[in-house]
Amino acid sequence: MTAVMPLQVPFDGWTVDDLPDDDLFRHSELVDGALLVNPPPSLRHQETAMAMARLILPRLPGEWRVVVAPGVHFDRRNYRQPDVVVYDAAALARDRIEPPDVRLVVEIMSPGSVSNDRVTKPAQYAAAGIPHFWRLELDPLVLVVHRLVGAAYDVVGRFDDEVSVVEPVAVRFRLGSLLD
Repeated sequence: MTAVMPLQVPFDGWTVDDLPDDDLFRHSELVDGALLVNPPPSLRHQETAMAMARLILPRLPGEWRVVVAPGVHFDRRNYRQPDVVVYDAAALARDRIEPPDVRLVVEIMSPGSVSNDRVTKPAQYAAAGIPHFWRLELDPLVLVVHRLVGAAYDVVGRFDDEVSVVEPVAVRFRLGSLLD
């Protein structure tokens, strides 16, 4: 039997460098040094994220990439793991995605992340200057497309069946196809 070791919480909060390299923390995020340990996403959630990435990938210009569940490093005390990210390939040289690299963030709603995905994360993404944010709600199935205008996101589209988006990547698909 393995002994359970208590975590030593840093006095001034966590940094990315403090995160233990442990499966328990694989879904962790940091917000102003506060550690958020999220449960692993459901299989449906993960399949939907993969379907979204596969849909976007062939439509990207050569200097852009798409990845599922990466870490985005805002600074030492702020780190998020969006469900899907379209980013500039220049980040590969650093082996790390930072907000200036990000073109689009997609968050897929989970029952335990509603206020985080609707309020907290979009505010942080907007403050960091990420130009596009899509929120996919699974029940009922709705895609809400946002574009950064000034310091906040404006809703530029809301789709519950046929999706047609021009920027940052031109895609047209049936929303239900993500779950097939």
